[in-house]
Amino acid sequence: PSWEPVRRSILWSNRAGMHPTRPILFSYDTFGDRFVNMGTSGGMETTGTILMDADAMQTLREAMPDSNVVLHLPNALRNYRCGVSVEGGVRCDDNMRNFVCYLDDEMDGDGGGADDSRVVAAKTKACRDNKFKTKPECIDARYQTSWHPGWKDHMLKGRLLGQFLINSVEDALFELDQLKIEHGDDPRALLAFLEGLERRDRRTFLQTPPDTKVWDEDGAVFNRMRSEMVLRGESICHTALLPSRSRLEGITTENYSGVFDKGVNQFLMSTPDDGLLPVAFDMNDRQHCKLLEVDHKDFFLVREQDGWVSTVVPNNEELEVYKRSTPTEGIIVMCLKICPLNKCPDAYININEIRRRTKLFITVDGKAVTGVFPLDSCHILSGDGGIRWGNKDQFELRFRINDPGTLRVLKISSIIVF
Repeated sequence: PSWEPVRRSILWSNRAGMHPTRPILFSYDTFGDRFVNMGTSGGMETTGTILMDADAMQTLREAMPDSNVVLHLPNALRNYRCGVSVEGGVRCDDNMRNFVCYLDDEMDGDGGGADDSRVVAAKTKACRDNKFKTKPECIDARYQTSWHPGWKDHMLKGRLLGQFLINSVEDALFELDQLKIEHGDDPRALLAFLEGLERRDRRTFLQTPPDTKVWDEDGAVFNRMRSEMVLRGESICHTALLPSRSRLEGITTENYSGVFDKGVNQFLMSTPDDGLLPVAFDMNDRQHCKLLEVDHKDFFLVREQDGWVSTVVPNNEELEVYKRSTPTEGIIVMCLKICPLNKCPDAYININEIRRRTKLFITVDGKAVTGVFPLDSCHILSGDGGIRWGNKDQFELRFRINDPGTLRVLKISSIIVF
């Protein structure tokens, strides 16, 4: 839907505003409704929102010296822009490549013939050849496509962000000098004054109702759950995703040894002896490169051959670390592993099978889940009593796939309790 980008930006900014650390939101985007809504809706003016303008960034790229013309350039700029290309990529009419392509003999450039294309391709070759720098450390570094930025583009963005932070520190020091003139130079008094401003901003945010207009358009769901709860409701997320703190610190798996629990390879996994819902990973998602082993879409795995498996959410460790300050609403949201291009293999069971009660079974504290309601790309679990499963701290969820001989699976990325 046309309002989807705005809806998500409002969600991101409100959830960030609720976080105890009050993070600043950096957005790499074009200037438009999505960014404007991040900083102006429902008290968000008290939360830092910074835009790195993608259009301005592209203008900056195109202003970089042409390596086909200027031969003596520093390493960060050498073979960054070659003629009309940046890092070997040129604009094209191919949405599968996010409209950025490499030129070869079979492609037309910007409407020219094959000869023109070969000339342009020759001029862009040096930038394309120097775009990625992953060998010899990485044997099979993936995703090195025409539309993904290379190391020089990342460096350019990183240096711009670094310069922004330096400028921010300089501004803060200037403002500190002004405060000393107005309030004296006692460090403790100045700190108390600044902390008072922080508390004031926090109160302003919490006391200003969020802008729910766009979210309320999905009335079928939010008449049940309320948009305010989605945007600002307290929740605990039981997640398998990396690099989340819960996984890296063993909170998800209640691994108290301090050693990171990597989970089990889905292709080598046996039926869990303890009947607990396992954390698993797909080896096809891994790369032979330690530098890149930081971002993975791991999952909780339900398999047909394993029978019933169960988990308690939130677990004891999550309750201890992510202490709630408000009573639970008893609403459980389940997010499934996202498939490439949203096209899942036939082996993945559809979550909507839950309504038929013939192949997929889920229970909450022994009560059957009889339906789901979409919440963005996740699902609200519903039973005979609706979507609220009781005002309690923890819930036992049990899963089973009953489709003999099919080896079907359900992959869950996160389970969230509001």
